[in-house]
Amino acid sequence: MFSDKIWKKNSKQAIAGVCHRLYENGYLVATSGNVSVRHESGFYITPASTRKDCVRPKDIVLCDDNGRTLEPSKKPSSEAAMHREVYRQRPDVAAAIHAHPHYSIACSLSGISLSKIILPELAIYIGPVPIVPYATPGTEELPEALIPYLPDHNAFLLSRHGVLVLGKDLEDAFNRLEHLEQIARVAYLVKSMGGIEPMSKHEVKKIAERARSLGEQITGALRRIME
Repeated sequence: MFSDKIWKKNSKQAIAGVCHRLYENGYLVATSGNVSVRHESGFYITPASTRKDCVRPKDIVLCDDNGRTLEPSKKPSSEAAMHREVYRQRPDVAAAIHAHPHYSIACSLSGISLSKIILPELAIYIGPVPIVPYATPGTEELPEALIPYLPDHNAFLLSRHGVLVLGKDLEDAFNRLEHLEQIARVAYLVKSMGGIEPMSKHEVKKIAERARSLGEQITGALRRIME
């Protein structure tokens, strides 16, 4: 059982549990995707070439601040550099999930933007979501492409690749991922019927105030929309 207490612990056990949930929800298949949490020595991350429905706590790899393994017998995800850059650039972030949900990927491929607020949930839980230009997976190109967007966003559509979501813990990151995929699905369906009308600045401001009252973070990108 993946208990509420485990959600809040940025641990190897929590990462393994999240991987199983991601697989069950169809956000990952086979060995795709990666999950990490901040650690005092660097960060924990999922291992390379391992099915996410089979990941065990003992499989999780500890990396240093440069993304190099501190456990020589284990090989970290090929995208450890992306997670390394997240923790370098965002001291407020303690967990990151990279997944391959269908509708989010479809939006990145078809150019459907989630950078404007189309639903209240987008403003409350995530903020504007940019499409990061395509970069070769598993290379330094990926963190380099991501760097310009990291300071002001909590979620990213990685063109032709997947999504990256950030959070204060794994529960926060997973919740954002679920909201993102639902919003992407709605956006994709509405786009097929015509156009997508963003919410007015006035309504976005009201929603942002509501988000603040709930203790949610207001991203720099959302503040710019409200100006």
